[in-house]
Amino acid sequence: MGDTAAAVVWGVPVKPVDLIVSLDALRKASPAIQTLRLCHQFGKGKDAHVAKLPKEIIVFIEEELLAMHRVGKEKEPFSLPGRYCCFEGSCRPSDHMHHVDHVFPKEDYEFEYASDDSEAYEDDYESLADTARAELCEAHPEWRTKQGLVLPANFPSLLHAKIADIFDINTSEEVHELCFMSKVEWEDDVRDYLSTQGNSEIIRKYFSLNVFIMCENLSDSTKKYLCDCDERFSKVHSDPEKVAICYLVLPSRSTKWEVRLDPISRESGSYYGESATSMLVDRNSLDLTEEHQQRFARAMSRLALKPSVHPSQLQTTLLASCSMTASSPSLMQYPRRAKKEQPSAEDIEKKHTAITGRIRDMEKTHWPKLMLLVNHNCHEF
Repeated sequence: MGDTAAAVVWGVPVKPVDLIVSLDALRKASPAIQTLRLCHQFGKGKDAHVAKLPKEIIVFIEEELLAMHRVGKEKEPFSLPGRYCCFEGSCRPSDHMHHVDHVFPKEDYEFEYASDDSEAYEDDYESLADTARAELCEAHPEWRTKQGLVLPANFPSLLHAKIADIFDINTSEEVHELCFMSKVEWEDDVRDYLSTQGNSEIIRKYFSLNVFIMCENLSDSTKKYLCDCDERFSKVHSDPEKVAICYLVLPSRSTKWEVRLDPISRESGSYYGESATSMLVDRNSLDLTEEHQQRFARAMSRLALKPSVHPSQLQTTLLASCSMTASSPSLMQYPRRAKKEQPSAEDIEKKHTAITGRIRDMEKTHWPKLMLLVNHNCHEF
């Protein structure tokens, strides 16, 4: 039916898009950084100006080189980071109207177009912009004064948003197909990026850490929370389905076991399987050393990463020992009875405040943390 892999690790959760962008930047900037370091260390003679710079300046230059390669890459069309919004379901059709980024409103609110846009395409967009402008002016009669049409200072952003709304309603099937293919292909592409393209090796080489990434199917409760409380999903036309969970972790020894189907229920057509396993944990391997902490600190600083906890990962903390009153009755899992009543707007806001507060507090605490990572793979239905 499938298998389960598990490991006890020290790790830090990070945003997958930020990690990809930073890894690309590190790979591209490495030759220049290496040359800079060699010149600083071995440069000789009166013209060896780099060798005379203090080490702090060299570090600053390296950081600027990395930052230069990170700018704007998370939204680059058709790139792996740029397609993540399709995978997680937070994109709108207008997010794929990449030519919008090539249009710049001038002071008189006419438009100039990038040279790579065709003339026919310019005409289509001009018509779309005219429609959006007319609808905005109709919705805001207060803009029309005795002196003529007086547009607010934020009119360019209002116009951009209105164009996106109109495009969402009148989008073509080709745009939906583009988004769907990005959604389907992203998971394989990110695994290929980390494994076969050698980016996991970069993490190991520079920081002596591993990357753990899994693409998780969201629970119904997490889907509802995201749709109710996350503004990125406020205008999408379908519920989010998956999320990529990414951790930087210390190298560890994991284990894997199969979930075995009951042979009788399998023959009757009702699939049922249960598999339990136990294993010892080396107590000495749980101690986090100062050198381990320095690995994480160096990686987070060099890659410009911050701890990022996804709402789907807010699980109960495991305790190896606790009081009898705080313990779980057993390891057996029982199905929850679904609540039929709909929460009020006030209840949704309270839940949003509580969850965002919990995430914020968790992200501000000391990392890395000791965690149990579990990954299930189902092979048979």
